[in-house]
Amino acid sequence: MALPPDARMSSFQHPHIDMSVVTSTPGGSRWWAVPWPVWLVAGLMVAGLLSLSQAYGFHGDEMYFVVAGQHPAFGYVDQPPLTPLLSAASVAVLGVSPTAVRILPALEMALVVIIVGFIARDLGGSRRAQVLAAVTAGVSGYLAAGHLDTTTEPDLLIWAAVMWLLVRVLAGADRRLWVAVGVSAGIGLENKDTLLFLAAGLAVGELLCRRWEVVRSSWVWAAVVIAAVMWAPNLAWQAVHGWPQLTMASQIAGYAATNRAQALPFVWLFCGPLLFPVCIAGLVWVLGSWAAAPWRPLGLAALVAMALDLVSGGKAYYVIGSVSLFMAAGGIVLDGWIARGHRRLKTGGFAAAAVASGGLISVLTLPVLPVADYAKTTLPATVPDVANQIGWPQFVATVGQIVAGLPPAQRDHAVILGNDYSEASPLILLGKGLPPVYSGHNSYWTWGPPPAERTVVVHVGDWRPTDWARYFTGCRDVARIDNRLGIDNSEQGVPVTVCTGISAPWTTIWPALRTVS
Repeated sequence: MALPPDARMSSFQHPHIDMSVVTSTPGGSRWWAVPWPVWLVAGLMVAGLLSLSQAYGFHGDEMYFVVAGQHPAFGYVDQPPLTPLLSAASVAVLGVSPTAVRILPALEMALVVIIVGFIARDLGGSRRAQVLAAVTAGVSGYLAAGHLDTTTEPDLLIWAAVMWLLVRVLAGADRRLWVAVGVSAGIGLENKDTLLFLAAGLAVGELLCRRWEVVRSSWVWAAVVIAAVMWAPNLAWQAVHGWPQLTMASQIAGYAATNRAQALPFVWLFCGPLLFPVCIAGLVWVLGSWAAAPWRPLGLAALVAMALDLVSGGKAYYVIGSVSLFMAAGGIVLDGWIARGHRRLKTGGFAAAAVASGGLISVLTLPVLPVADYAKTTLPATVPDVANQIGWPQFVATVGQIVAGLPPAQRDHAVILGNDYSEASPLILLGKGLPPVYSGHNSYWTWGPPPAERTVVVHVGDWRPTDWARYFTGCRDVARIDNRLGIDNSEQGVPVTVCTGISAPWTTIWPALRTVS
């Protein structure tokens, strides 16, 4: 990352910014140079997350990503290919376990903590500011995100990396860093298309701040081309398959009012219930401080991205990655506040707030309680994602018992039909000796119908849509899923239905069974 002196650009000079801070790095070529406590915070995060990784069990989304990745493609109905392929690779190497798929997310969020320290450094922050910023990130929603293997974790990492690179190039570092921006964005777009919000916001921010040298730079346009080329395989897949992600987006927009109502509470919780003021101070500093003028476009970009997300009815976490910048800037503001006096008292107050904030996020989002104690609380209804990690062994065992109880002639012609991917995936990953498993939900539908001879259907879940039942004959509910803890999660109480026949060939039925949600 060290840059030759003759390649450094100083197109934006500012009287209150030491440009050497952002056009070089402490320690010369040691671009990783941040105070050791920053690395310690990241290491503790990884250790804590991995210690809890096996506590309750898989989340349904995690198992779906593994199964999807076992069907390699340039895209899927509900996301680009990166996370499914990484998830399947993790299981292939390390075996089927929650820990196997959660190692990468834990490392990704630890990298975000370190990058926040980099950003604070490159904004001109002192060593203490870098540590304060890293601690803020380490006890925030990044901690919660690191527990699950979803598309969110790579997305958060890419947003942080892009923000860091933009901090450097906007302050005058070598413009060839735009190539790294393009590569990072290309990788990110193969995971989620939420970076388009940031790109649109950055364009608006550059124009409002009159950063014409950025617009005119050939390196910027090279970055755009690189990102587009890397994204092209997924775009081609989407085009061939009728743009299913647009259908997904329209489904999500159907909950626009709820998504908008949840936006502010989510941002507050993600930044840390007691450390939210640090992020707000960072936002104000980026938007209003004379010293932060080189990075004003990034602050505007974050606001524009949030506005576009709200207008489109998207979920708040789609653009939450921009808080990495504000945590870093907030560390600088916090450092200045501490330096003005009563240092021990203020530092102690921050430490107490960080511990309390991180503790609350841990209780809400991580499996820190014994499962029996967790079942007695109101937490399952408060944060369903945690509750939905519980009960999969019982789920699989119930379906296995139903299959084992079928007469041999029926069992030999049976197929399991999951109502959605969360009900199909655990049976594939955790089940043993079961009939083939299918579903009409999202990408499962694209993998095709059951073989013609599989005419006895074990259906798991509520019928969706309800008129599915007209395609099956002799149906009867034979069991209900029970996690035996009384936890009301998404699978508790759903029926298992056995149908002894189908009313038409699978090739005729299959088009009507498709659901996208």
